Amino acid sequence: MTPLPMGLIALAFLFALLIMGVPVAFSMLLVGFFGMVSLQGLDVAMALVGSTAYHSVANWLYIVIPMFILMGEFAGHSGIVADIFSFFSAWVGRIRGSLAIVTILTSAVFSFAIGNSVASTAVMGKLTLPEMMKARYGEKLALGSVLAGGTLGNLIPPSTGLVVYGILAEVSIGRLLIGGILPGLLAGFVFILWIIIAVKHNPEVAPVSAPSSWMKRLLSLQKVWGMLLLMVAVFASIYTGVATITEAATVGAFVTFLIAVFSGKLSLRTLQQSLVDTALMSAMIFLLLTSVMVFSRFLNFCGFTRGLVEFIIGTGVSRWMILGGIYLACIILGCIVDPTSLMLLIVPIFFPIAVGLKFDPIWFGIMSVIMIQIGLITPPVGLCVYALHGVSNAPVERCFASALPPLIMWFIVVLLLTAFPGIAIWLPSKM
Repeated sequence: MTPLPMGLIALAFLFALLIMGVPVAFSMLLVGFFGMVSLQGLDVAMALVGSTAYHSVANWLYIVIPMFILMGEFAGHSGIVADIFSFFSAWVGRIRGSLAIVTILTSAVFSFAIGNSVASTAVMGKLTLPEMMKARYGEKLALGSVLAGGTLGNLIPPSTGLVVYGILAEVSIGRLLIGGILPGLLAGFVFILWIIIAVKHNPEVAPVSAPSSWMKRLLSLQKVWGMLLLMVAVFASIYTGVATITEAATVGAFVTFLIAVFSGKLSLRTLQQSLVDTALMSAMIFLLLTSVMVFSRFLNFCGFTRGLVEFIIGTGVSRWMILGGIYLACIILGCIVDPTSLMLLIVPIFFPIAVGLKFDPIWFGIMSVIMIQIGLITPPVGLCVYALHGVSNAPVERCFASALPPLIMWFIVVLLLTAFPGIAIWLPSKM
């Protein structure tokens, strides 16, 4: 059998297993293993799977995954997100819709610590929705601003999606994380612009907030300066090359731990819970990495990856149309698969195509994360929307309706980054 039909049959089996509810890790592991058995025989396949599983995770660089997860756990328990919200509330001033704008700003800063969109949406929903409802904000604007800010969580570094992409695509993780900064800030700016236009068009959805005194503004600095300094130190050290990505992640986790300790909110119980949750999340990601490496190795052995790239390039179709097809596939799959699993699913298939079409690997990684983010707020299974529903008690249909403006804003960001890829690759090019 030629490579393309064999690979397509394997993909068909993979999606069949996913539809039946088999977890992504086990689906990819089964298909990859039995695919190699059909090519090399049982003994060789067993040896290949064993060596692949070991080398998939036996790399000191991958310590960055549990360290960034631990950093997010400590930040979540330290209460820093409430302090950040109070800080921006004091400084944004007397602006109509300021609480919605503060929600975006707080989400952007919190994303530097947590790196997870679903968790960020849940935390921000618990914190900011009661404040906006008390101030009589329109429900659609309030819910939409939480969703918009929450979806920044997996783009602004330290992004788990970008780290996983860097491992699979063998692209510098440090450059990817630095590359995510400007696109993340661009998305935050577009969201704020949407809020300003929305409240100007309909002032009734967002009342004017009372201004804060200069004393209150200065006092708000004392609770957030440590976190803000941490952000600058971690990413400045990566950018300048003073520290490796692993060293920066480890220092970040340790300093966030100190912030949580000195805030008085990290008990022995929360410390234990943070360590357990970090171990569970890390184990899940490493299992996924092992599975996708086995699956990718099978695709390479059977020649599917090379054959698919040659076939697509040989069709003569515009590379922009192919890119549009990749975007669409990511959005559709993002509706039904969690972000980390989806990144592991699409990289072995789409990354060789993108490289073959001469797209920058760092830019493509950032765009992949963005398309997955869009899937998190689209029906039928927008994970961020359901997280918002869980903390707001708003009906699911109204939560999905409120996701429409952020969805449109994300498409504007996609168009800008596609037209001007330098936004994503300029900072990494200066490292």
